[in-house]
Amino acid sequence: MIYLVFPSSWHPSQPYLSLPSLKGFLHKHGIEDVVQRDLAIELLDHLCTWEKTEPLYDRILSELRDLGSRSFLTDLEQEKFAKLREAEEVIPALHDQIDEAKKSLRCQDFYDIERYMESLKIIDVWLDNILAPYYPSQLTVIGSQMRYSPYSTREILESFNNPNENFFYDLYKEHYIDSIVSKDIDLLGVSITSVEQIIPGLTLAHLVKERRPDIHITVGGSVFTKLVDVLEKGSPLFNFVDSFVVHEGETPLLRLVQELRGNRELDKVPNLVWEDQGRVRVNRPFAKEELNELPTPDFDGMPLDLYLSPERVLPIMGSRGCYWEKCAFCSIPFDHMDFHVRYAETVVQDVVNLKEKYNCNYFFFTDEALPINFMRTFAGKLVEEKVDIQWTGELKFEKSLLRDDRMEILYRSGCRKLIFGLESYNQRVLNSMKKGVDQEVIDKTVEECLRIGIAMHFYILVGFPTETKEEVMDSINFVMDNREMLDSPGFSCITSQFDFERGTPIEKNPGEWGITKLYTPPDHDLSLGYSYDINVGLTAEEATEVYQEVVEILSREVMTFPHNYSLADGLLYLGHHEKHNIQDRLLALAPA
Repeated sequence: MIYLVFPSSWHPSQPYLSLPSLKGFLHKHGIEDVVQRDLAIELLDHLCTWEKTEPLYDRILSELRDLGSRSFLTDLEQEKFAKLREAEEVIPALHDQIDEAKKSLRCQDFYDIERYMESLKIIDVWLDNILAPYYPSQLTVIGSQMRYSPYSTREILESFNNPNENFFYDLYKEHYIDSIVSKDIDLLGVSITSVEQIIPGLTLAHLVKERRPDIHITVGGSVFTKLVDVLEKGSPLFNFVDSFVVHEGETPLLRLVQELRGNRELDKVPNLVWEDQGRVRVNRPFAKEELNELPTPDFDGMPLDLYLSPERVLPIMGSRGCYWEKCAFCSIPFDHMDFHVRYAETVVQDVVNLKEKYNCNYFFFTDEALPINFMRTFAGKLVEEKVDIQWTGELKFEKSLLRDDRMEILYRSGCRKLIFGLESYNQRVLNSMKKGVDQEVIDKTVEECLRIGIAMHFYILVGFPTETKEEVMDSINFVMDNREMLDSPGFSCITSQFDFERGTPIEKNPGEWGITKLYTPPDHDLSLGYSYDINVGLTAEEATEVYQEVVEILSREVMTFPHNYSLADGLLYLGHHEKHNIQDRLLALAPA
């Protein structure tokens, strides 16, 4: 059996695309015994069920008595004691509400913004307290936090020896490992696509390898794609991970399965990093997929009824990589090697298949930057075939989007929101970022979105090297001074602080941006980026201060829930609350 797992944590509204894509590809090539499992949503659902977590509350009371009986407590124990005292009060107050809070997000109550916000608040407070025995570790609806750094192999391994803090170790072992190792598995695939999944994903691999050393464990995802050079030097991770699949994974996983069930010649598996008799081997050159040969993703077996949304929102993919490939801060080209596109007609067929099979009317493009010509063809085909869906996706500001009637066709096809990597509204900074966009194009695009009724989301980057505070405020004021945009249905905006990542253009020539020194903590062998010194613009410390300031400013006007919280949630809100306006706009845009 091929057993594919997506570990905690991810946003609970929708499944991630990686496992369904792999399962669909394996099935196409005759590998039928494939199981996929989303432990992120399974664990969240488990922890938000009073009947299942009552033993944790008993543990809270037991540990409270134990710590309370001691004559001396360390500082950390005093903090934990206070947290347990808080949990002792909070859990009884919420234990009759937690199941209902979860259920409310799966029904029409979801569309009542006050109930929606209340339910998410209850869940976050509940998680924070029901996991008090693992203090100072914390879990929220969309993330986790531990004292152990995911960037340090040493600390990751230490976390395995401290299940009193690594709740993934404790909870996976107690509730999930038996159901995995009892199966006739020859390959376990773990998808690690974000930093927060490193510790839970590797914890799972470690626990399975402990119980079933015969299972070949492979780890895929973008995180370790950035760390090939680190793995190649040798790593203790190979003590419990047999291989890593880097870059794109469909064909490599298929070939890995075939070799494990055949001649076991792993040197023939593309994109594989593996240990061979104590020596790490990297199967170069790295290969990419022919996207138009990929089947429609297969979501069978995913716990679709567990996701916290009243209607299904499924991810789809039109391209991989980024067609621009020039932004100085971006590592996407490093992850994907080359930009390549799926035929728009093929993606329309994906949508039709998924809509019919899973009763799904909402779709979320996972593309880093949707190509304009692809979008135009995709939208035109949806209109032509009268496919009734609503969708959203991310793109770059482009003059070509404004040509002819392209944006009107997008709206008619069901596009309800466009997600823009604005990054900055200062032309010098945009040029320094190598974004390849003029402010005039940004202004005209915003005007068109407002005219037609397409909601907008902006990503703004704070503290890009050479940027000054005044230039940061140009971006913030662009949002805050546009009342019509702020008041438009579905508008959202998120700021993030510049993070110097591995594999970016700026890494190749940091001096061009006034950066004088790059460094990482000595123990952070799995670091995905750098700290840096700079001699022009905001320092990293100053950028942090400005970032905190602008977050506060934006929060006064930009609604956090539901649009900033989750783009999938926001899409559902637009489809529900703007139903009549959408119909009126569609009638106005209909061809004569």
